[in-house]
Amino acid sequence: MKTPASSICLLLLLGACSDKETAEFGPPRQVPKEQRPVEWRTATYERMHVPEMGAQRKNANGQNPGASNAGGAAKNVIANTPAGWEELPAEPRNFKNAVWRIKGEPTTSCYLTIAVGGGVASNLQRWYINQFGKTAAPAVEALPPVEFANRAGRLVEHEGAFSGKPDWAAMIAFYNDGNSVTSLKFTGPKGIVKNNRKQFLSLAKSIRLASRSPNPNAPAIQPGQKMPDNHIPVGQGNGGQGNGATADQPPSPFTASAPEDWQAKPGRRILHHTFGSGSEVYVSQLGGTMKQSLDIWRGEMGMDPMTDVQFKALPKTLFLGDDGVLMDLSGKFRGMTGTEIPDARLLVAARVDGSTITFCKLVGPKTEVDSQRDAFVEFCGSIRRTQ
Repeated sequence: MKTPASSICLLLLLGACSDKETAEFGPPRQVPKEQRPVEWRTATYERMHVPEMGAQRKNANGQNPGASNAGGAAKNVIANTPAGWEELPAEPRNFKNAVWRIKGEPTTSCYLTIAVGGGVASNLQRWYINQFGKTAAPAVEALPPVEFANRAGRLVEHEGAFSGKPDWAAMIAFYNDGNSVTSLKFTGPKGIVKNNRKQFLSLAKSIRLASRSPNPNAPAIQPGQKMPDNHIPVGQGNGGQGNGATADQPPSPFTASAPEDWQAKPGRRILHHTFGSGSEVYVSQLGGTMKQSLDIWRGEMGMDPMTDVQFKALPKTLFLGDDGVLMDLSGKFRGMTGTEIPDARLLVAARVDGSTITFCKLVGPKTEVDSQRDAFVEFCGSIRRTQ
């Protein structure tokens, strides 16, 4: 009878062991910091089991960042949901990595599909000929350009009968990487789709896809290293005029792209801007919890603290490159410095940022803030760290 290989390995292992019942160790010693091994390329959440900033979130496929999936590197979908729209659960099995629709309009559908195969030509044929019954699809070069997911894309706009539904319309923003196409498709009754064109383009522009490198040993970008060509622009603080540094003021820790009609205001506040007769926007940080911070600003509007249900129901917005919460209040404002605005509107985007709450706050007369709500959301979406 042959002896199994596993038994042979066990006998060899036992023969190599000492017959002593306890192991002997030398005296403890301290290793100088200079001699300790350091793995510079390991991500913070892998070294210390904590996220980079804020709470770790699920991606469109319900996975944690860094988890693998059948389609390649895991991806996070970050976007600003337009006012009057709502975000629905993703359907990755149906190639819908993120889903939205207009509130109260169940016939509308807007969904993001990441990196499907087939190339541009076959997708254009499907969108134009197969789905809307057109006789031909245009060349991609004939389609107007559009900013989509921080990329240069193209825009499809057409109408007709869609799957047996007359007077339907579609808007599709897309870009291609080699033989794969990423698209944001919006369909519904023609009148509703056309009336929401601005909201669709704003959503397409706000989308960010964060993916981990397929190479687990890829090092982080080092200071001074050239950024990729498609990297989000940096060094555009205070409305694109540098990082706000002056001879008497240090550089701002944040940068953002502000609307042209906002005026940068120097001082101790970060990314401080004003517009209109009395509206102001600025970025700052507070200690405590998110709910405690938000309740402070509710107090400025004469409102009671939020209930847990109200807090959990706050909408999300893109802020500091990830999900933040957006609080929108109207009423009589009385600031801590005594400033009063009888008919005011207050907007705050905030997120947990390490041990602090980083926020962007806009307050002013309601008639002024109403016209700048979308500009504020876009401004918050552009905020990035400079240091």
